[in-house]
This record gives sequence, structure tokens and C-alpha cells, in this order.
Amino acid sequence: MELINHRWAKFQIVNLGTFMSTLDVGIVNVVLPTMAEQFGVSLSQIQWVVTAYLLTMVALLPLLGKLSDRLDRSQVYSAGFFVFALGSLLIGLSGSLATIVAARIVQGVGAAMIMANSQAMVRKLFPNHEIGKALSMNAVVISVGTLSGPAVGGLLMEAVSWSWLFYINVPLGLAAVYCGLKWFPHDKKRAFERLDYIGALLLALSTILLLFGAVTGEREGFTPAVIALYSSGAVLLLLLFAYERKIPHRIVDSDLYKIKAIAVGNSVSLLNNVMQMATLLPLTFYMQQVLGYPTKTLGLVLAIQPVFLGIASPASGWYRDKYGAFLPAVAGSLLFTLSTLFIVLGSTIQLTGIILFLAVSGIGIGLFVAINNAEVMSAAPAEKISLVGSMIALIRYYGMIIGIAFAVWFAGGMGTELTAAPNPALTAQIKLLFLFCMALGLLMTFLCYIRPRQAPSSRMTRKASGKPASAAD
Repeated sequence: MELINHRWAKFQIVNLGTFMSTLDVGIVNVVLPTMAEQFGVSLSQIQWVVTAYLLTMVALLPLLGKLSDRLDRSQVYSAGFFVFALGSLLIGLSGSLATIVAARIVQGVGAAMIMANSQAMVRKLFPNHEIGKALSMNAVVISVGTLSGPAVGGLLMEAVSWSWLFYINVPLGLAAVYCGLKWFPHDKKRAFERLDYIGALLLALSTILLLFGAVTGEREGFTPAVIALYSSGAVLLLLLFAYERKIPHRIVDSDLYKIKAIAVGNSVSLLNNVMQMATLLPLTFYMQQVLGYPTKTLGLVLAIQPVFLGIASPASGWYRDKYGAFLPAVAGSLLFTLSTLFIVLGSTIQLTGIILFLAVSGIGIGLFVAINNAEVMSAAPAEKISLVGSMIALIRYYGMIIGIAFAVWFAGGMGTELTAAPNPALTAQIKLLFLFCMALGLLMTFLCYIRPRQAPSSRMTRKASGKPASAAD
């Protein structure tokens, strides 16, 4: 069968989208100071280049996931590359901060279209017993993109203007559009169902408020404005849940969470992302502002975690596809949990302990993340795989939001109180934060332990027809 013979080649389109998005994040962070100087704006103002992209992407993820399940996913996914490339072109041509922010919003729309469907594309291309290996390879691409973004951005800035850092997305994006439309399997026409636009709006607004609160709180701490943002977002979420109980066509499909593998998988994913953000954020500022390490050293140390993640992930994916997800999921979550002891134990926080934490946690996350996503996607009903994939991405950002809130709560605003706090007091606060994260990790490990267990070769994918999983829907 043609799809089976060439699915690994087609999978590289998914990897290209992943690489473009992760590379872009690192590149943007490198060019922000140059942009601020060129346009005569402050660093706080230029941060809108990042914030506008994030807010757009997270706001649209659920709606685009729902829409993609009703349309041809391959066309929505391929169109996302075109929109992303268009946004990149507009950024390069921009002559002011306002036009750059507007172009980043366009780019964020494209990224949301890609992200809402990337997991679904893997599910469509691969049978269940190969999804773990595919997603673990994608995790390696994420590590490579994350690590190479700042380096590529820095090298290109030495030779060309910052505009060219965005222009490089244009040919890559257009090539992905062509390959996606030509080679990805197309979906059969499905009956159109009503969309929950009110629920989508409530979810988008609540997510925007919570994310904006997290970004602001990271710099300023729990100011009245930040508390108001968090509170408003939480109130809108409560309104969303109350409203969704009255309608059948919900944007947050509660029926999905009656499937234990999806409910457990999303819960442990949330805990994992909370732990990642809550631990990395204070350590980054502690190394720079308390231990006094320069930016170059900081970058090298922080690269340890994605390097070990990329090393551990392929072995985990292979094991899951052959023997099941239980052992690597439990071992990975337990390793991440125990890695916090390198910070908790002892009277001080030293670089050696930070390096050991990043290495061991990187292995744990690498063993856990890709196969957890594989378990969730394998359990998803075939007609809802884009929605499930978009929710995986959205939960990642909710984990980031909650993780930042915990970091600010325990350690103070990263741009204000953190530098002012006495070293012993700050050390104690961070140790307490890591102890709290260890408790979250134990809960995550327990949930992985009670997850439904079954070897991929014998698992039946949940489909409307009730037939066994295949490489395509």
C-alpha cells in the first residue's frame, strides 16, 4: 500500500513544521534586542512580538482542532504552512513595531493551524504500534530546533539583517505546502455539525487572560493587575463550564474525558508541564542573578535538558511500540520527580546540583512525553483526532501558565523581587518550590501507574466503526 510504504517520508513534513516552529522561537529571542534598538522601543514593548504570537496561537487551538475534524485535515494543516510563511514574509517587510506585531498575529494563526493537526497527522500516517516511535523522533526534532534556534539566529545576525531570519521560513513553508497537499492522505467528507462559537470565545478569552497574567507575573510578581488577570481568566473558565453543560456541541468535549487513557494522559501532561516551567524559570534567573554566570554559560547549562530528552526519547518510543507504555511512563515520571532532590537536598544551590537536575529530568521527560502523547492519540476516536491533538497542545500552555504562577508565588517576580531577595531566603524559597514540584511528580507517577495497560500490537483504536487501528482513517 502506497501510504504504508512512504509514511516515514511523509512524516518528515510533520518534522519540518515542528522544526520551523521551535527554531523560530529561538531566533525571535535573539533578534528582540536588535529590533528594540532599531525601532526605538523598550524591551518591555518589544516583548509584544513574542506575546502576540503566543496569545493568538493558544486562543485559536481548540476552535481550529474542532474545525479540522469537520474539514480535510491535510488541507488545513498544509494551509497552516502557507499562513505561517506569509506571516514570516510580512515580518521581514515590516517597518514598525505595530506592523511586526500584526504580522506575528498572522504567523500565530498559521502556527495554530499546524499545531492543531500535527499529532493528528501522525495518527493518520502510522498504525498504533508505530506511533510511539514516530512521536519520539518528533521529540528529537523539537530538541534540535530548540537548541539550534539561538545559535542559528546569532550566526545569521553576524552576516545578514534580522529580516532574513524570518525570510528563511518562506521557502520552507511553501515547500511544506506543496508536499502536504500532494502526499498527505485526505479525509472523507463528514457531516457538518454546529460549532460552539460562544464556548470557543470564552475559552480563548480566558486563556489569553491567564497567559497574559503569567507573562506579566513573570516580570512583576503578583501585582494587583496580575491577580486581576488571573481572576478574570478563572471566572471565564467557570462561565465556560457552566455554559457547556447546557449544550450538546461543546468546544471542550467532555465525552473524550470519559475515556480513561485520554483523561489520565492529559492530567499527567498538565502536571509534567507545570513541573517543567516551575523548575526551569527560577533556576534560570538564580544562575544569572545570584550565582552570577554569564549568558553564554547559562545557555550551555540550560541546553542539557533538551539534549538528554532527545537522547532518551527514541528508546522510549521503541519500547512503547513493542511492549507498551507502562514501564517508560512510570520510570520517566519517577526520574523527573526524583531529580528535584538535587535541588532540595543540601544547604545551598550549586551549579553541580543544577546540572544533575537538568540531566536526570531531561532523561525522565524524554522517557515520558512522547509516549504519553502516543497513548492519548491512540485512544482518541478517529473523528476527533484533531480536537484531541489541539487539546494536548493547549494543555501544554496551561501547564506553562500554572507553572509560572507557582514560580512567582514561591520565588517572587523574576524581574523584581528575585534580585532583591537575600540569597539564603531565596534559596529556601526555591527549595520549597522544588519540594512542592516533587509532590506533583509523585502524583504524576501514581497516575501513570494506574493508566490502562495494553500492548500496542493488541490494542484496538477507538473508532466509530469499531475496527482495529490502521495507518489511516
